[in-house]
Amino acid sequence: MAFHKVLLVPWLAASQIHAFTTKIPHVATLIPSMKKSHDDASIAATTSPKPHKRRERYSGRYPKNFKDKYKERQGDEETISKVLAKGMTPAGQHVPIMVKECLHYMGLENNQRDRDSPVLVVDCTLGYGGHSSYILKQIMNSTDARLIAFDQDSVEIIKTEERLRKSVLEEIDTATESAGEGNDIFTAVNQNFAELGSYMTSTNQVGKVTSLLADLGLSSMQIDNNDRGFTYKRDGPLDMRMSPEDDSTETAYQLLQRLRVRQLKSMLKNNSDEEFADEIAFGLIGDRSKIPKTTMELADRVRDIARPLIVKQHNWNSEQIGKNQAKKLKSQLDSTIARVMQAIRIEVNGEFRVLEKLLEDIPTKVLSPGGKVVILTFHSGEDRRVKKSFKSGFKSGIYSAWSRDVVRPTKEERRDNPRSSCCKLRWAILSDQNAN
Repeated sequence: MAFHKVLLVPWLAASQIHAFTTKIPHVATLIPSMKKSHDDASIAATTSPKPHKRRERYSGRYPKNFKDKYKERQGDEETISKVLAKGMTPAGQHVPIMVKECLHYMGLENNQRDRDSPVLVVDCTLGYGGHSSYILKQIMNSTDARLIAFDQDSVEIIKTEERLRKSVLEEIDTATESAGEGNDIFTAVNQNFAELGSYMTSTNQVGKVTSLLADLGLSSMQIDNNDRGFTYKRDGPLDMRMSPEDDSTETAYQLLQRLRVRQLKSMLKNNSDEEFADEIAFGLIGDRSKIPKTTMELADRVRDIARPLIVKQHNWNSEQIGKNQAKKLKSQLDSTIARVMQAIRIEVNGEFRVLEKLLEDIPTKVLSPGGKVVILTFHSGEDRRVKKSFKSGFKSGIYSAWSRDVVRPTKEERRDNPRSSCCKLRWAILSDQNAN
Protein backbone atom coordinates (compact mmCIF):
# COMPACT_ATOMS: atom_id res chain seq x y z
CA MET A 1 0.00 0.00 0.00
CA ALA A 2 2.87 2.37 0.81
CA PHE A 3 4.20 1.83 -2.77
CA HIS A 4 0.93 2.98 -4.33
CA LYS A 5 0.85 6.05 -2.10
CA VAL A 6 4.36 7.04 -3.21
CA LEU A 7 3.34 6.84 -6.84
CA LEU A 8 0.47 9.24 -6.22
CA VAL A 9 2.67 11.83 -4.57
CA PRO A 10 3.78 13.77 -7.73
CA TRP A 11 0.14 14.58 -8.46
CA LEU A 12 -0.68 15.91 -4.98
CA ALA A 13 -0.92 19.59 -4.10
CA ALA A 14 1.75 21.05 -1.82
CA SER A 15 -0.57 21.16 1.25
CA GLN A 16 -1.61 17.57 0.63
CA ILE A 17 2.01 16.45 0.35
CA HIS A 18 2.81 18.06 3.72
CA ALA A 19 -0.10 16.35 5.40
CA PHE A 20 0.68 13.13 3.64
CA THR A 21 4.34 13.07 4.64
CA THR A 22 3.65 13.88 8.27
CA LYS A 23 1.50 10.78 8.53
CA ILE A 24 4.00 8.62 6.67
CA PRO A 25 7.46 9.80 7.85
CA HIS A 26 9.60 7.60 5.59
CA VAL A 27 7.98 9.10 2.49
CA ALA A 28 9.24 12.58 3.41
CA THR A 29 12.80 11.48 2.70
CA LEU A 30 11.77 10.34 -0.82
CA ILE A 31 10.09 13.56 -1.91
CA PRO A 32 13.24 15.66 -2.60
CA SER A 33 14.89 12.86 -4.61
CA MET A 34 11.64 12.28 -6.54
CA LYS A 35 11.34 15.97 -7.33
CA LYS A 36 14.97 16.05 -8.50
CA SER A 37 14.43 13.01 -10.71
CA HIS A 38 11.33 14.64 -12.18
CA ASP A 39 13.26 17.86 -12.91
CA ASP A 40 16.14 15.92 -14.49
CA ALA A 41 13.70 14.06 -16.73
CA SER A 42 12.12 17.35 -17.82
CA ILE A 43 15.53 18.80 -18.72
CA ALA A 44 16.49 15.64 -20.58
CA ALA A 45 13.25 15.73 -22.53
CA THR A 46 13.93 19.28 -23.72
CA THR A 47 17.57 18.62 -24.68
CA SER A 48 17.31 15.10 -26.19
CA PRO A 49 17.64 14.79 -30.01
CA LYS A 50 14.49 14.66 -32.09
CA PRO A 51 13.19 11.16 -32.70
CA HIS A 52 14.11 9.50 -36.04
CA LYS A 53 11.62 10.44 -38.73
CA ARG A 54 10.39 7.36 -40.53
CA ARG A 55 10.08 7.43 -44.31
CA GLU A 56 6.69 8.24 -45.73
CA ARG A 57 4.64 5.11 -46.24
CA TYR A 58 2.61 4.46 -49.36
CA SER A 59 -0.88 3.07 -49.22
CA GLY A 60 -1.60 -0.43 -50.44
CA ARG A 61 0.69 -3.41 -50.98
CA TYR A 62 2.62 -1.81 -53.83
CA PRO A 63 3.23 1.91 -54.44
CA LYS A 64 1.58 3.45 -57.49
CA ASN A 65 3.92 6.36 -58.14
CA PHE A 66 7.29 5.81 -59.83
CA LYS A 67 9.12 7.94 -57.26
CA ASP A 68 7.78 5.82 -54.38
CA LYS A 69 9.04 2.53 -55.86
CA TYR A 70 12.46 2.96 -54.32
CA LYS A 71 13.02 -0.75 -53.64
CA GLU A 72 12.52 -1.69 -57.27
CA ARG A 73 14.60 1.23 -58.54
CA GLN A 74 17.42 0.35 -56.12
CA GLY A 75 17.47 -3.27 -57.31
CA ASP A 76 16.03 -5.04 -54.26
CA GLU A 77 15.98 -8.64 -55.51
CA GLU A 78 13.16 -9.85 -53.25
CA THR A 79 10.84 -7.01 -54.28
CA ILE A 80 11.73 -7.39 -57.97
CA SER A 81 11.01 -11.13 -57.81
CA LYS A 82 7.57 -10.46 -56.33
CA VAL A 83 6.78 -7.84 -58.98
CA LEU A 84 7.84 -10.18 -61.81
CA ALA A 85 5.81 -13.03 -60.31
CA LYS A 86 2.71 -10.86 -60.56
CA GLY A 87 3.31 -10.38 -64.28
CA MET A 88 4.41 -6.76 -63.77
CA THR A 89 7.53 -4.88 -64.80
CA PRO A 90 9.73 -3.52 -61.97
CA ALA A 91 9.99 0.27 -61.88
CA GLY A 92 12.97 1.63 -63.76
CA GLN A 93 13.45 -1.63 -65.64
CA HIS A 94 12.35 -3.08 -68.95
CA VAL A 95 11.69 -6.73 -69.76
CA PRO A 96 12.86 -7.41 -73.35
CA ILE A 97 10.27 -9.05 -75.60
CA MET A 98 10.75 -12.22 -77.69
CA VAL A 99 14.49 -12.40 -77.02
CA LYS A 100 14.88 -15.95 -78.34
CA GLU A 101 12.89 -15.16 -81.50
CA CYS A 102 14.88 -11.95 -82.12
CA LEU A 103 18.23 -13.74 -81.83
CA HIS A 104 17.00 -16.51 -84.14
CA TYR A 105 15.78 -14.26 -86.95
CA MET A 106 18.86 -12.05 -86.59
CA GLY A 107 21.00 -15.15 -87.16
CA LEU A 108 22.78 -14.78 -83.84
CA GLU A 109 22.14 -18.17 -82.27
CA ASN A 110 25.34 -20.14 -81.74
CA ASN A 111 24.57 -22.76 -84.37
CA GLN A 112 23.69 -20.15 -87.03
CA ARG A 113 27.02 -18.41 -87.54
CA ASP A 114 30.72 -18.94 -88.06
CA ARG A 115 32.73 -17.76 -85.07
CA ASP A 116 35.45 -16.32 -87.31
CA SER A 117 33.12 -14.36 -89.60
CA PRO A 118 32.88 -10.60 -88.95
CA VAL A 119 29.76 -9.62 -87.03
CA LEU A 120 28.40 -6.07 -86.87
CA VAL A 121 25.07 -5.73 -85.10
CA VAL A 122 22.93 -2.61 -84.73
CA ASP A 123 20.33 -2.20 -81.99
CA CYS A 124 18.28 0.80 -83.09
CA THR A 125 16.59 1.20 -79.70
CA LEU A 126 18.94 0.56 -76.78
CA GLY A 127 16.42 1.49 -74.04
CA TYR A 128 17.15 -0.44 -70.84
CA GLY A 129 19.66 -2.63 -72.70
CA GLY A 130 17.71 -5.86 -72.44
CA HIS A 131 18.08 -7.01 -76.04
CA SER A 132 21.61 -5.56 -76.27
CA SER A 133 22.77 -7.53 -73.23
CA TYR A 134 21.67 -10.81 -74.86
CA ILE A 135 23.23 -9.80 -78.18
CA LEU A 136 26.55 -9.06 -76.46
CA LYS A 137 26.52 -12.44 -74.75
CA GLN A 138 25.95 -14.14 -78.11
CA ILE A 139 28.76 -12.36 -79.96
CA MET A 140 31.34 -12.04 -77.18
CA ASN A 141 33.24 -15.17 -78.29
CA SER A 142 33.46 -14.10 -81.91
CA THR A 143 36.87 -13.03 -83.15
CA ASP A 144 35.54 -9.92 -84.89
CA ALA A 145 32.25 -8.71 -83.43
CA ARG A 146 30.78 -5.34 -82.52
CA LEU A 147 27.45 -3.92 -81.39
CA ILE A 148 26.36 -0.35 -82.12
CA ALA A 149 23.31 0.75 -80.10
CA PHE A 150 21.27 3.88 -80.77
CA ASP A 151 18.95 5.75 -78.43
CA GLN A 152 17.69 9.32 -78.57
CA ASP A 153 16.77 9.40 -74.87
CA SER A 154 19.69 11.32 -73.38
CA VAL A 155 18.55 10.45 -69.85
CA GLU A 156 18.34 6.67 -70.17
CA ILE A 157 21.27 6.01 -72.52
CA ILE A 158 23.81 7.09 -69.88
CA LYS A 159 22.26 4.81 -67.26
CA THR A 160 22.07 1.88 -69.66
CA GLU A 161 25.63 2.14 -70.91
CA GLU A 162 26.89 2.31 -67.32
CA ARG A 163 24.74 -0.69 -66.39
CA LEU A 164 25.99 -2.76 -69.35
CA ARG A 165 29.60 -1.87 -68.64
CA LYS A 166 29.24 -3.00 -65.03
CA SER A 167 27.68 -6.32 -65.96
CA VAL A 168 28.03 -7.84 -69.41
CA LEU A 169 30.95 -5.76 -70.66
CA GLU A 170 33.13 -6.44 -67.59
CA GLU A 171 32.95 -10.13 -68.43
CA ILE A 172 33.88 -9.37 -72.05
CA ASP A 173 36.74 -7.07 -70.99
CA THR A 174 38.19 -9.81 -68.79
CA ALA A 175 38.01 -12.36 -71.60
CA THR A 176 39.63 -10.08 -74.19
CA GLU A 177 42.37 -8.91 -71.84
CA SER A 178 43.32 -12.50 -70.99
CA ALA A 179 43.52 -13.20 -74.73
CA GLY A 180 45.68 -10.14 -75.28
CA GLU A 181 43.09 -8.47 -77.50
CA GLY A 182 41.74 -4.93 -77.56
CA ASN A 183 38.03 -4.50 -76.94
CA ASP A 184 35.75 -2.08 -78.73
CA ILE A 185 32.82 -4.45 -78.90
CA PHE A 186 30.16 -1.93 -77.77
CA THR A 187 29.36 1.60 -78.91
CA ALA A 188 26.39 3.65 -77.64
CA VAL A 189 25.19 6.45 -79.91
CA ASN A 190 22.88 9.15 -78.52
CA GLN A 191 20.93 9.70 -81.74
CA ASN A 192 17.55 8.82 -83.18
CA PHE A 193 17.73 5.76 -85.42
CA ALA A 194 16.58 7.97 -88.30
CA GLU A 195 20.24 9.08 -88.36
CA LEU A 196 21.52 5.52 -88.76
CA GLY A 197 22.20 5.87 -92.49
CA SER A 198 24.11 9.10 -91.98
CA TYR A 199 26.09 7.56 -89.12
CA MET A 200 27.12 4.56 -91.22
CA THR A 201 28.21 6.90 -94.01
CA SER A 202 30.24 9.18 -91.72
CA THR A 203 31.99 6.18 -90.08
CA ASN A 204 32.72 4.38 -93.38
CA GLN A 205 30.54 1.41 -92.46
CA VAL A 206 27.95 1.51 -95.25
CA GLY A 207 26.65 -1.95 -96.10
CA LYS A 208 28.55 -3.72 -93.32
CA VAL A 209 25.82 -4.53 -90.79
CA THR A 210 25.10 -8.25 -90.54
CA SER A 211 22.13 -8.02 -88.16
CA LEU A 212 19.78 -5.21 -87.17
CA LEU A 213 17.09 -4.99 -84.49
CA ALA A 214 14.53 -2.21 -84.00
CA ASP A 215 12.16 -2.49 -81.03
CA LEU A 216 9.64 0.28 -81.69
CA GLY A 217 7.84 0.02 -78.35
CA LEU A 218 8.11 2.47 -75.48
CA SER A 219 10.48 1.36 -72.75
CA SER A 220 8.97 0.58 -69.37
CA MET A 221 11.18 3.23 -67.74
CA GLN A 222 9.47 5.88 -69.84
CA ILE A 223 5.98 4.52 -69.18
CA ASP A 224 6.49 4.18 -65.43
CA ASN A 225 7.97 7.62 -64.87
CA ASN A 226 5.06 10.03 -64.30
CA ASP A 227 7.21 13.03 -65.20
CA ARG A 228 7.60 11.82 -68.78
CA GLY A 229 3.85 12.00 -69.42
CA PHE A 230 3.50 8.74 -71.37
CA THR A 231 0.77 7.11 -69.26
CA TYR A 232 -2.76 8.16 -68.33
CA LYS A 233 -2.87 5.88 -65.28
CA ARG A 234 -0.88 8.34 -63.16
CA ASP A 235 -0.86 12.11 -63.31
CA GLY A 236 2.01 13.92 -64.93
CA PRO A 237 2.76 16.80 -67.29
CA LEU A 238 1.56 16.39 -70.86
CA ASP A 239 5.10 16.03 -72.25
CA MET A 240 5.68 12.75 -74.19
CA ARG A 241 9.04 13.78 -75.68
CA MET A 242 11.50 10.93 -76.22
CA SER A 243 14.30 13.47 -75.68
CA PRO A 244 13.06 15.43 -72.63
CA GLU A 245 16.13 17.69 -72.57
CA ASP A 246 15.63 18.79 -76.17
CA ASP A 247 13.87 22.15 -75.89
CA SER A 248 13.56 22.36 -79.68
CA THR A 249 10.92 19.60 -79.59
CA GLU A 250 7.48 20.76 -78.50
CA THR A 251 5.67 18.97 -75.71
CA ALA A 252 2.28 17.29 -76.16
CA TYR A 253 0.62 20.24 -74.47
CA GLN A 254 2.34 22.70 -76.79
CA LEU A 255 1.28 20.58 -79.76
CA LEU A 256 -2.38 20.71 -78.68
CA GLN A 257 -2.09 24.47 -78.27
CA ARG A 258 -0.79 24.82 -81.82
CA LEU A 259 -3.17 22.46 -83.64
CA ARG A 260 -6.55 23.38 -85.04
CA VAL A 261 -9.52 21.04 -84.62
CA ARG A 262 -9.36 19.71 -88.19
CA GLN A 263 -5.62 19.01 -87.80
CA LEU A 264 -6.11 17.09 -84.57
CA LYS A 265 -9.00 15.18 -86.14
CA SER A 266 -6.79 14.10 -89.03
CA MET A 267 -3.95 13.19 -86.68
CA LEU A 268 -6.18 10.96 -84.53
CA LYS A 269 -7.42 9.12 -87.62
CA ASN A 270 -4.03 8.69 -89.27
CA ASN A 271 -1.94 7.87 -86.19
CA SER A 272 -4.30 5.60 -84.27
CA ASP A 273 -7.40 4.84 -86.38
CA GLU A 274 -9.58 6.56 -83.76
CA GLU A 275 -13.28 6.14 -84.64
CA PHE A 276 -14.40 9.08 -82.47
CA ALA A 277 -11.75 11.44 -83.88
CA ASP A 278 -14.22 14.21 -84.79
CA GLU A 279 -15.86 14.44 -81.37
CA ILE A 280 -12.61 14.01 -79.42
CA ALA A 281 -10.73 16.64 -81.43
CA PHE A 282 -13.45 19.24 -80.86
CA GLY A 283 -13.87 18.29 -77.19
CA LEU A 284 -10.14 18.58 -76.46
CA ILE A 285 -9.23 21.84 -78.17
CA GLY A 286 -12.50 23.39 -79.34
CA ASP A 287 -12.35 25.67 -76.33
CA ARG A 288 -8.78 27.01 -76.40
CA SER A 289 -8.98 28.06 -72.75
CA LYS A 290 -9.60 24.48 -71.58
CA ILE A 291 -6.88 22.50 -73.31
CA PRO A 292 -5.70 19.77 -70.86
CA LYS A 293 -2.24 20.27 -69.35
CA THR A 294 -1.73 16.93 -67.59
CA THR A 295 -2.17 13.27 -68.50
CA MET A 296 -5.06 12.81 -66.06
CA GLU A 297 -6.84 15.91 -67.38
CA LEU A 298 -6.52 14.55 -70.90
CA ALA A 299 -7.77 11.10 -69.85
CA ASP A 300 -10.75 12.51 -67.96
CA ARG A 301 -11.71 14.74 -70.89
CA VAL A 302 -11.52 11.89 -73.40
CA ARG A 303 -13.48 9.66 -71.04
CA ASP A 304 -16.26 12.25 -70.72
CA ILE A 305 -16.40 12.69 -74.51
CA ALA A 306 -16.33 9.01 -75.44
CA ARG A 307 -18.61 7.57 -72.75
CA PRO A 308 -21.98 8.69 -74.26
CA LEU A 309 -20.74 7.77 -77.76
CA ILE A 310 -19.89 4.21 -76.72
CA VAL A 311 -23.18 3.85 -74.81
CA LYS A 312 -25.09 5.01 -77.88
CA GLN A 313 -23.05 2.71 -80.12
CA HIS A 314 -24.22 -0.33 -78.13
CA ASN A 315 -27.78 0.94 -77.63
CA TRP A 316 -27.36 0.71 -73.86
CA ASN A 317 -29.58 2.49 -71.39
CA SER A 318 -27.29 5.15 -69.92
CA GLU A 319 -29.38 5.20 -66.73
CA GLN A 320 -29.18 1.45 -66.16
CA ILE A 321 -25.82 0.01 -67.19
CA GLY A 322 -25.34 -3.55 -65.95
CA LYS A 323 -22.18 -5.05 -64.47
CA ASN A 324 -20.97 -6.68 -67.70
CA GLN A 325 -21.79 -3.57 -69.68
CA ALA A 326 -19.89 -1.41 -67.20
CA LYS A 327 -16.85 -3.68 -67.54
CA LYS A 328 -16.98 -3.51 -71.32
CA LEU A 329 -17.49 0.25 -71.21
CA LYS A 330 -14.41 0.74 -69.02
CA SER A 331 -12.33 -1.41 -71.34
CA GLN A 332 -13.39 0.57 -74.40
CA LEU A 333 -12.82 3.89 -72.66
CA ASP A 334 -9.30 2.84 -71.63
CA SER A 335 -8.56 1.75 -75.20
CA THR A 336 -9.84 5.07 -76.55
CA ILE A 337 -7.66 7.05 -74.14
CA ALA A 338 -4.65 4.91 -75.06
CA ARG A 339 -5.24 5.51 -78.79
CA VAL A 340 -5.52 9.26 -78.28
CA MET A 341 -2.28 9.38 -76.29
CA GLN A 342 -0.59 7.15 -78.88
CA ALA A 343 -1.62 9.47 -81.70
CA ILE A 344 -0.30 12.53 -79.84
CA ARG A 345 2.96 10.80 -78.88
CA ILE A 346 3.58 9.69 -82.48
CA GLU A 347 3.13 13.26 -83.66
CA VAL A 348 5.31 14.80 -80.94
CA ASN A 349 8.23 12.50 -81.79
CA GLY A 350 7.64 12.12 -85.54
CA GLU A 351 7.63 8.35 -85.11
CA PHE A 352 6.21 7.42 -88.51
CA ARG A 353 8.63 9.75 -90.27
CA VAL A 354 11.71 8.29 -88.57
CA LEU A 355 10.47 4.71 -89.13
CA GLU A 356 10.02 5.36 -92.85
CA LYS A 357 13.54 6.86 -93.00
CA LEU A 358 14.95 3.76 -91.30
CA LEU A 359 13.11 1.42 -93.70
CA GLU A 360 14.50 3.40 -96.63
CA ASP A 361 18.11 3.28 -95.36
CA ILE A 362 18.25 -0.36 -94.22
CA PRO A 363 18.78 -1.93 -97.68
CA THR A 364 20.79 0.95 -99.17
CA LYS A 365 23.11 2.16 -96.40
CA VAL A 366 23.02 -0.34 -93.57
CA LEU A 367 22.75 -4.07 -94.25
CA SER A 368 25.43 -6.18 -95.91
CA PRO A 369 24.35 -8.73 -98.57
CA GLY A 370 22.59 -11.53 -96.72
CA GLY A 371 22.15 -9.26 -93.68
CA LYS A 372 19.10 -9.78 -91.48
CA VAL A 373 16.67 -7.20 -90.07
CA VAL A 374 14.15 -7.75 -87.26
CA ILE A 375 11.56 -5.15 -86.29
CA LEU A 376 9.15 -5.30 -83.33
CA THR A 377 5.98 -3.23 -83.77
CA PHE A 378 3.22 -2.43 -81.29
CA HIS A 379 0.35 -0.98 -83.28
CA SER A 380 -1.16 -1.22 -86.74
CA GLY A 381 0.35 2.02 -88.06
CA GLU A 382 3.88 0.73 -87.48
CA ASP A 383 3.18 -2.80 -88.71
CA ARG A 384 1.55 -1.57 -91.94
CA ARG A 385 4.65 0.44 -92.83
CA VAL A 386 7.07 -2.39 -92.04
CA LYS A 387 4.98 -4.95 -93.94
CA LYS A 388 4.67 -2.69 -96.98
CA SER A 389 8.43 -2.04 -97.06
CA PHE A 390 9.45 -5.69 -96.72
CA LYS A 391 6.82 -6.90 -99.20
CA SER A 392 7.73 -4.38 -101.89
CA GLY A 393 11.44 -5.02 -101.27
CA PHE A 394 10.92 -8.74 -101.77
CA LYS A 395 8.99 -8.22 -105.01
CA SER A 396 11.72 -6.00 -106.40
CA GLY A 397 14.50 -8.42 -105.42
CA ILE A 398 15.97 -6.27 -102.65
CA TYR A 399 15.08 -8.86 -100.03
CA SER A 400 15.49 -12.59 -100.62
CA ALA A 401 12.98 -13.53 -97.90
CA TRP A 402 10.57 -11.84 -95.52
CA SER A 403 7.95 -12.70 -92.90
CA ARG A 404 4.60 -12.90 -94.64
CA ASP A 405 3.11 -13.91 -91.30
CA VAL A 406 3.92 -12.03 -88.11
CA VAL A 407 5.64 -13.75 -85.20
CA ARG A 408 3.93 -13.21 -81.85
CA PRO A 409 4.98 -13.80 -78.23
CA THR A 410 4.14 -17.17 -76.76
CA LYS A 411 1.21 -17.59 -74.43
CA GLU A 412 3.63 -17.94 -71.51
CA GLU A 413 5.43 -14.70 -72.37
CA ARG A 414 2.15 -12.80 -72.70
CA ARG A 415 1.16 -14.07 -69.26
CA ASP A 416 4.51 -13.23 -67.63
CA ASN A 417 4.89 -9.88 -69.41
CA PRO A 418 1.48 -8.42 -70.36
CA ARG A 419 3.18 -5.51 -72.14
CA SER A 420 4.26 -7.98 -74.83
CA SER A 421 0.69 -8.88 -75.79
CA CYS A 422 0.33 -6.45 -78.70
CA CYS A 423 3.84 -7.00 -80.09
CA LYS A 424 4.41 -8.25 -83.65
CA LEU A 425 7.77 -9.35 -85.06
CA ARG A 426 8.61 -9.07 -88.75
CA TRP A 427 11.92 -9.99 -90.37
CA ALA A 428 13.63 -9.79 -93.76
CA ILE A 429 16.92 -10.90 -95.34
CA LEU A 430 18.77 -8.68 -97.78
CA SER A 431 19.48 -10.34 -101.11
CA ASP A 432 23.05 -11.55 -101.67
CA GLN A 433 23.00 -9.79 -105.04
CA ASN A 434 22.03 -6.45 -103.53
CA ALA A 435 25.07 -4.19 -103.80
CA ASN A 436 25.15 -1.01 -101.71
